[in-house]
Amino acid sequence: MTLATNGNASDECLEDLLRKVAAQDRQAFAVLYQATSSKLFAVLIRVLKDKDRAADTLQDVYLTIWRRASSFDPSKGKALSWMAIITRNAAIDLLRKRQTWPLGDDRVEEIPATERSAFQSVSDANAQGILRQRILSLPHKQRRAVTLFYLEEHSIAETANELGAPLNTTKSWVRRGLQRLRTDFSDLSATDLVA
Repeated sequence: MTLATNGNASDECLEDLLRKVAAQDRQAFAVLYQATSSKLFAVLIRVLKDKDRAADTLQDVYLTIWRRASSFDPSKGKALSWMAIITRNAAIDLLRKRQTWPLGDDRVEEIPATERSAFQSVSDANAQGILRQRILSLPHKQRRAVTLFYLEEHSIAETANELGAPLNTTKSWVRRGLQRLRTDFSDLSATDLVA
Protein backbone atom coordinates (compact mmCIF):
# COMPACT_ATOMS: atom_id res chain seq x y z
CA MET A 1 0.00 0.00 0.00
CA THR A 2 1.47 3.31 -1.03
CA LEU A 3 0.17 6.83 -1.05
CA ALA A 4 0.16 8.91 -4.17
CA THR A 5 3.10 11.30 -4.39
CA ASN A 6 0.85 14.29 -3.64
CA GLY A 7 -0.18 12.74 -0.27
CA ASN A 8 -3.61 11.70 -1.52
CA ALA A 9 -4.78 8.16 -0.95
CA SER A 10 -7.41 6.24 -2.85
CA ASP A 11 -10.69 5.29 -1.20
CA GLU A 12 -9.55 1.67 -1.13
CA CYS A 13 -6.26 2.63 0.50
CA LEU A 14 -8.03 4.63 3.22
CA GLU A 15 -10.49 1.79 3.83
CA ASP A 16 -7.58 -0.61 4.19
CA LEU A 17 -5.84 1.77 6.59
CA LEU A 18 -8.98 2.06 8.71
CA ARG A 19 -9.29 -1.73 8.88
CA LYS A 20 -5.70 -1.89 10.11
CA VAL A 21 -6.29 0.93 12.58
CA ALA A 22 -9.31 -0.99 13.91
CA ALA A 23 -6.85 -3.82 14.58
CA GLN A 24 -4.70 -1.34 16.56
CA ASP A 25 -1.97 -1.04 13.90
CA ARG A 26 -0.03 2.09 14.91
CA GLN A 27 1.96 2.25 11.68
CA ALA A 28 -1.25 2.26 9.64
CA PHE A 29 -2.56 4.99 11.93
CA ALA A 30 0.52 7.13 11.21
CA VAL A 31 0.04 6.62 7.46
CA LEU A 32 -3.68 7.45 7.79
CA TYR A 33 -2.80 10.64 9.64
CA GLN A 34 -0.28 11.62 6.97
CA ALA A 35 -2.81 10.98 4.22
CA THR A 36 -5.77 12.78 5.77
CA SER A 37 -4.70 15.32 8.39
CA SER A 38 -4.48 18.31 6.05
CA LYS A 39 -8.01 17.68 4.75
CA LEU A 40 -9.47 17.22 8.22
CA PHE A 41 -7.60 20.28 9.49
CA ALA A 42 -9.21 22.30 6.68
CA VAL A 43 -12.66 21.11 7.85
CA LEU A 44 -11.85 22.27 11.38
CA ILE A 45 -10.61 25.66 10.18
CA ARG A 46 -13.84 26.18 8.20
CA VAL A 47 -16.01 25.46 11.23
CA LEU A 48 -13.91 26.88 14.08
CA LYS A 49 -12.26 29.80 12.26
CA ASP A 50 -9.28 29.49 14.63
CA LYS A 51 -6.05 27.65 13.76
CA ASP A 52 -5.00 27.02 17.37
CA ARG A 53 -8.33 25.49 18.37
CA ALA A 54 -8.38 23.55 15.10
CA ALA A 55 -4.93 22.09 15.84
CA ASP A 56 -5.99 21.05 19.36
CA THR A 57 -9.24 19.57 18.10
CA LEU A 58 -7.45 17.63 15.37
CA GLN A 59 -5.72 15.57 18.06
CA ASP A 60 -9.10 14.72 19.60
CA VAL A 61 -10.46 13.83 16.16
CA TYR A 62 -7.71 11.29 15.58
CA LEU A 63 -8.21 9.78 19.02
CA THR A 64 -11.87 9.31 18.10
CA ILE A 65 -10.89 7.77 14.76
CA TRP A 66 -8.50 5.42 16.57
CA ARG A 67 -11.22 4.33 19.01
CA ARG A 68 -14.06 4.10 16.47
CA ALA A 69 -12.25 2.74 13.40
CA SER A 70 -13.95 -0.63 13.82
CA SER A 71 -17.35 1.04 13.34
CA PHE A 72 -16.48 2.27 9.84
CA ASP A 73 -18.62 0.52 7.22
CA PRO A 74 -17.47 1.05 3.61
CA SER A 75 -20.91 0.05 2.33
CA LYS A 76 -22.34 3.20 3.95
CA GLY A 77 -19.84 5.71 2.56
CA LYS A 78 -16.26 6.61 1.84
CA ALA A 79 -13.57 6.54 4.51
CA LEU A 80 -12.66 10.19 4.12
CA SER A 81 -16.33 11.21 4.39
CA TRP A 82 -16.68 9.17 7.57
CA MET A 83 -13.63 10.88 9.05
CA ALA A 84 -14.87 14.31 7.91
CA ILE A 85 -18.18 13.74 9.74
CA ILE A 86 -16.31 12.87 12.93
CA THR A 87 -14.22 16.02 12.43
CA ARG A 88 -17.20 18.29 11.81
CA ASN A 89 -19.04 16.88 14.82
CA ALA A 90 -15.99 17.46 17.04
CA ALA A 91 -15.79 21.08 15.88
CA ILE A 92 -19.50 21.68 16.43
CA ASP A 93 -19.27 20.07 19.85
CA LEU A 94 -16.44 22.42 20.79
CA LEU A 95 -18.44 25.45 19.66
CA ARG A 96 -21.49 24.31 21.62
CA LYS A 97 -19.50 23.69 24.78
CA ARG A 98 -18.32 27.27 24.61
CA GLN A 99 -21.85 28.65 24.15
CA THR A 100 -24.64 26.59 25.74
CA TRP A 101 -25.58 23.16 26.98
CA PRO A 102 -25.60 21.21 23.70
CA LEU A 103 -29.09 19.77 23.64
CA GLY A 104 -30.43 21.91 20.82
CA ASP A 105 -29.83 20.03 17.58
CA ASP A 106 -31.72 19.90 14.32
CA ARG A 107 -30.17 16.73 12.90
CA VAL A 108 -33.35 14.73 13.38
CA GLU A 109 -36.25 16.32 11.59
CA GLU A 110 -38.60 13.76 13.13
CA ILE A 111 -38.19 15.47 16.52
CA PRO A 112 -40.42 18.55 16.46
CA ALA A 113 -38.89 21.91 17.36
CA THR A 114 -41.35 22.19 20.27
CA GLU A 115 -39.69 19.19 21.89
CA ARG A 116 -36.24 20.76 21.55
CA SER A 117 -37.06 24.38 22.34
CA ALA A 118 -37.03 23.88 26.10
CA PHE A 119 -33.35 22.93 25.93
CA GLN A 120 -32.03 25.37 23.35
CA SER A 121 -31.97 28.34 25.71
CA VAL A 122 -30.47 26.53 28.68
CA SER A 123 -27.28 28.46 29.25
CA ASP A 124 -27.36 29.23 32.98
CA ALA A 125 -24.86 26.99 34.79
CA ASN A 126 -27.37 26.14 37.53
CA ALA A 127 -30.00 25.15 34.97
CA GLN A 128 -27.42 23.08 33.09
CA GLY A 129 -26.67 21.15 36.27
CA ILE A 130 -30.36 20.49 36.86
CA LEU A 131 -30.79 19.37 33.25
CA ARG A 132 -27.84 17.00 33.55
CA GLN A 133 -29.42 15.48 36.67
CA ARG A 134 -32.71 15.05 34.82
CA ILE A 135 -30.93 13.28 31.95
CA LEU A 136 -29.44 10.85 34.48
CA SER A 137 -32.96 10.12 35.76
CA LEU A 138 -34.21 8.95 32.34
CA PRO A 139 -34.78 5.23 31.78
CA HIS A 140 -31.57 3.54 30.62
CA LYS A 141 -32.35 3.25 26.88
CA GLN A 142 -33.68 6.81 26.62
CA ARG A 143 -30.76 8.20 28.63
CA ARG A 144 -28.23 6.35 26.48
CA ALA A 145 -29.92 7.40 23.22
CA VAL A 146 -30.15 11.07 24.26
CA THR A 147 -26.55 11.04 25.50
CA LEU A 148 -25.14 9.46 22.34
CA PHE A 149 -27.16 11.60 19.97
CA TYR A 150 -27.03 15.01 21.66
CA LEU A 151 -24.01 14.98 23.91
CA GLU A 152 -21.63 12.77 21.95
CA GLU A 153 -22.79 14.10 18.56
CA HIS A 154 -23.55 10.70 17.01
CA SER A 155 -25.94 10.60 14.10
CA ILE A 156 -29.20 8.71 14.65
CA ALA A 157 -27.78 5.85 12.54
CA GLU A 158 -24.60 5.75 14.65
CA THR A 159 -26.67 5.91 17.84
CA ALA A 160 -28.84 3.02 16.65
CA ASN A 161 -25.73 1.04 15.72
CA GLU A 162 -24.08 1.74 19.08
CA LEU A 163 -27.25 0.67 20.92
CA GLY A 164 -27.79 -2.34 18.66
CA ALA A 165 -31.33 -1.16 18.03
CA PRO A 166 -33.45 -0.48 14.93
CA LEU A 167 -33.36 3.08 13.60
CA ASN A 168 -37.04 3.82 14.31
CA THR A 169 -36.76 2.45 17.84
CA THR A 170 -33.77 4.69 18.47
CA LYS A 171 -35.64 7.72 17.14
CA SER A 172 -38.49 6.88 19.52
CA TRP A 173 -36.12 6.62 22.50
CA VAL A 174 -34.62 10.02 21.65
CA ARG A 175 -38.06 11.58 21.14
CA ARG A 176 -39.53 10.09 24.33
CA GLY A 177 -36.45 11.05 26.32
CA LEU A 178 -36.66 14.62 25.09
CA GLN A 179 -40.39 14.74 25.77
CA ARG A 180 -39.85 13.59 29.33
CA LEU A 181 -37.01 16.05 29.84
CA ARG A 182 -39.12 18.87 28.42
CA THR A 183 -41.97 18.01 30.76
CA ASP A 184 -39.68 17.62 33.79
CA PHE A 185 -37.77 20.78 32.95
CA SER A 186 -40.90 22.87 32.40
CA ASP A 187 -42.17 21.75 35.84
CA LEU A 188 -39.22 23.40 37.53
CA SER A 189 -40.01 26.69 39.20
CA ALA A 190 -38.10 29.83 38.30
CA THR A 191 -36.31 29.62 41.65
CA ASP A 192 -34.91 26.21 40.71
CA LEU A 193 -33.30 27.68 37.61
CA VAL A 194 -31.57 30.68 39.16
CA ALA A 195 -28.93 30.69 41.83
